[in-house]
Amino acid sequence: MVVFVFGGSKSGKSDFAQNLSVKISERKNLYYVATMIPHDGEDEERIKKHIESRSGLGFKTIECPYDIDEIFDGKENNPYGTFLVESLTSLLSNIMFKDCEVHFDSWKKLKEMLDVFVAKGKNCVFVCDSIFSDAESYGMETEAFRHLLANASSFICGLSDIVVEVKNGYANFMKGGDKILQDSERVKKYFFVTGGAHNGKLEYAKKRFCLGSDDICICKKDVEPDFSKRCIAYLENYIWFCMKNKIQPKMDWKKDTVFIATDIFCGVVPMEKDLREWREKTGEYFQMIAKESYCERVCFGLAQEMRG
Repeated sequence: MVVFVFGGSKSGKSDFAQNLSVKISERKNLYYVATMIPHDGEDEERIKKHIESRSGLGFKTIECPYDIDEIFDGKENNPYGTFLVESLTSLLSNIMFKDCEVHFDSWKKLKEMLDVFVAKGKNCVFVCDSIFSDAESYGMETEAFRHLLANASSFICGLSDIVVEVKNGYANFMKGGDKILQDSERVKKYFFVTGGAHNGKLEYAKKRFCLGSDDICICKKDVEPDFSKRCIAYLENYIWFCMKNKIQPKMDWKKDTVFIATDIFCGVVPMEKDLREWREKTGEYFQMIAKESYCERVCFGLAQEMRG
């Protein structure tokens, strides 16, 4: 079985991929193929969090930043196991920018490597970042990287039995496997509407939940929201406010609160540290809220239910 899991920053894709890998492996011969090469303290902290998140799940970690097709050469790794590759993004980055040079022909090497890996491994689960939704154009190297990552993603999707996009911890199965991980039928406390900028989230929520202007608090980055309102809109701005004022975001909201939030996670990682931290903290908070919510994603005015 080949599985491709993708999503934006802090979307919950890693946790989802881990749980799915445990499920399909039946906790036998379970491997975590770690591809990231840490370059600074932020990377070290990210790796630490990943190690903690998979602790106790039964993974054997294989450090392999380059030649993942070679991990089957020795006898210690069972090719009949389940291999979670975290992530395709890091793997391409390592190959493309190896030895402080830019290798624009990296796609050929990566494709050959993936061909061998998928052919030899019984269950292969790939995690990939979604960095394709920016309106901004970047420099030649970054645009080349995005182009090659899109090629790699398309290639793996073509081989995959299951393709799933994860947003705020919720899964959107795009190919196969829509019954493999189902959310429980427990009653949720909130309603969570998300989507890209200018996609009609607010207008949809007004009609869906019969909201008037007096029911809605529009969050701003420099003002604490009015928690008495039935609808808290643009929740990402509230997280910025909490971050800048060094306070913890509110966790216990009134039952049936409607949250509206913009998806700020699917572009290239920002250069500014504040923006990276904002994406991280917002993504973590959205996942917690989404677990307690009935979730819908709005694209161009059309709503789609999101399921765990």
